[in-house]
Amino acid sequence: MKRIAIILDKNLEQGAAANVAALLMGQAALNEPGLYSDQPVLDQSGVQHAGIRYSTVILKAGENQLINLVKVCSEDNDSLRHLVFTQTGQSLNNAFEQYASEIAAMALEATKVVGVIVWGEDESVRAKTKKFSVMK
Repeated sequence: MKRIAIILDKNLEQGAAANVAALLMGQAALNEPGLYSDQPVLDQSGVQHAGIRYSTVILKAGENQLINLVKVCSEDNDSLRHLVFTQTGQSLNNAFEQYASEIAAMALEATKVVGVIVWGEDESVRAKTKKFSVMK
């Protein structure tokens, strides 16, 4: 069984948190095409529903906790995948080339991580994220 955890900075406003979660999930889906069904999920009326294959939870944490999570995931050799989104990304609306260039020139801590997505085996994801609270 697989699981996805999206961990967001606890100080983000609701709209910003939703935006960061959407960006992280979108990139994760590109990196791991199996996150979603490649066949449409249709109801009896023909309306398409999201075809997410993995259980997904949204959690909250402090900035230092986010950075520590990324470091632990980066150093761990298990099968967990992860990626981040940052204040740097939030500040550069519709300026992808500038964003990519600035991120490439910065250390992780300087980017001001505001969200992390972790996915993989359920037990591994739970073990790495059990200290974080559910976002409400």
